[in-house]
Amino acid sequence: MIKILKAALVSATLLASMAAAPALSQEKTDFRVCWSIYVGWMPWGYLEDSGIMDKWAKKYGIDVEIVQINDYVESINQYTAGQYDGCSMTNMDALSIPAGGGVDTTALIVGDYSNGNDGIVMKSGSSVADLKGQNVNLVELSVSHYLLARALEGPA
Repeated sequence: MIKILKAALVSATLLASMAAAPALSQEKTDFRVCWSIYVGWMPWGYLEDSGIMDKWAKKYGIDVEIVQINDYVESINQYTAGQYDGCSMTNMDALSIPAGGGVDTTALIVGDYSNGNDGIVMKSGSSVADLKGQNVNLVELSVSHYLLARALEGPA
């Protein structure tokens, strides 16, 4: 019995020391970041086109490739698949698409926030009910899609 208790104590001590040890990541010098067209994310294109990113990358001895992807959800899918180290996306999408794919995501830069400023723009009509029978343009499975679906459900 004493041997079993000693073995259990040694195992518990080993597991505790492993849990307390810092997690070390591999040092990286090359990064790929993707973004898609949205007014709050346009600075990524500017950083790439103006050479500002190259200037700062050179200063810190790294290489950063910034790539525009023309489909928002596809940009997140490519990030989730590991093709990019970073991606511009909404908080809601960062908590759903990459997380659902097992990717631990950190919000590094808050580029903008709507803080309740999202809305629906219609050529005619003044309420969500007026959308009945109308075509609606939005990015499928995006925050815009979610907000429209919630609006169509009506008050809770």
